Amino acid sequence: MSLSPMLEFMVSRMEGLSTNTLRLEVQNQSSNISPQSIIRVTLPQNALLSIPSLAWHMNVQTSGASGAGVTRMANGLDHLINRVSVSIGGQDVASGANFYNVLSRCREVIEGCKLDAGLEHPEIITTGAKNNYVTGDAADISGSEAYPEANNSTQFCVKRWNGFLDSCEPKVLSTDLVSDIVITIFLEQASLAVVAADNVTDASFVTNVSAQVPSYTLNNLYFTVKAFSMANGVVDNLYAEQLASGNLELAFKQYFAFRDTTKSTMRFSVASQSINRIMVAHHENASPNVTDQHPILAAGYNGIGDTSANRVLNLGKVKYIVPYTNFSEPTAAGGKALYEWQLNGAKYPMFRATAEDLLLIARQANGARADLYDKDMGLHQYLSNNFVSCMDLTLDAPSSRFLQGTDSRSTSLSAYYNMFNVTDDKTLTLFVECGSSMFIAPGKQVAVVQ
Repeated sequence: MSLSPMLEFMVSRMEGLSTNTLRLEVQNQSSNISPQSIIRVTLPQNALLSIPSLAWHMNVQTSGASGAGVTRMANGLDHLINRVSVSIGGQDVASGANFYNVLSRCREVIEGCKLDAGLEHPEIITTGAKNNYVTGDAADISGSEAYPEANNSTQFCVKRWNGFLDSCEPKVLSTDLVSDIVITIFLEQASLAVVAADNVTDASFVTNVSAQVPSYTLNNLYFTVKAFSMANGVVDNLYAEQLASGNLELAFKQYFAFRDTTKSTMRFSVASQSINRIMVAHHENASPNVTDQHPILAAGYNGIGDTSANRVLNLGKVKYIVPYTNFSEPTAAGGKALYEWQLNGAKYPMFRATAEDLLLIARQANGARADLYDKDMGLHQYLSNNFVSCMDLTLDAPSSRFLQGTDSRSTSLSAYYNMFNVTDDKTLTLFVECGSSMFIAPGKQVAVVQ
């Protein structure tokens, strides 16, 4: 049994409701955090919290360049994260999928997400005072990105999540119903999270011949979360009534990740009560070596030194991306590459799809938000830098409360992602989006159904 989805609307109409924002300190050190570190924060007890409002604030400084070389943050702060897990009372509720940064990029392609330029560092900064949207016209970043951290300042913030923190329903949770909720963030290795270039010029910004090893440091870490308080006991009585008649159910989306290098078939298997969606990222270079750790000029955009005489499609700005999340169409022989999923013998779609078919299917997999796609991403940009295939296995469910995907708990799921006519091996990262449920019983007992 679960609370009504209209609870948040009801609360917004109640008298005596007030909101506030709480600052949470990390459990371990908050400064000089190096790559591949672990960050933990505990949510407040006995509070009515908006879980999706959790935000992670930080100051980021890149390093590792020598001579005229430069290091740059990625196009999106999610590149710093390898995995995010949620535990309650020491029990893993959502262990989180590896390759979190790849998952974020996949969702950006499929769902048309636009990163917040004021907080999330959506683009790789080139050079010039006018190109730096972080510190303004006074700064001209010709070296590594290193922003001032005086007075514990933080220029950046991760405020959108994948999995439990983003999708739990109801979104407002009274934490006195459960034991300590601990959020654990596993940081990514530097070679996949930041980039290094020989110089900030058109030719050398896309090279790393000097083999510089990029790195990063996080400082002034803290979290914020939105909390509610009420002048009466309406919500407390509602929770008590639900627990007296049965368990309280929280629904959320969970992601499982698989990776393989192949030119034909990738096998995977998931046991879940609701498999909602499958996404596949086709990496151009999933393990870049030192000389490959340079920015990639996005297709259809202009380079730093391009003039009106040699501009390409001219989408309005310079755009570079990180090699690790550069997704491209596989090389094919004898015509076009073809693709299909196969679940226990059933084919999705019912024909071998081309890349153009995959783009349409991905658009339709976005459901009611199908019109929120990136308007600047043409077919060339999709095939060159954003090649993510997606298969939707549900109706247009408005939230994670609707568990109407494929149920694979009672069957041994034999699942494949097949590619045809592909000539060279391609590294694939596959994500399975599932609907999970957490049941809260009296005495702060918690059980999870995947």
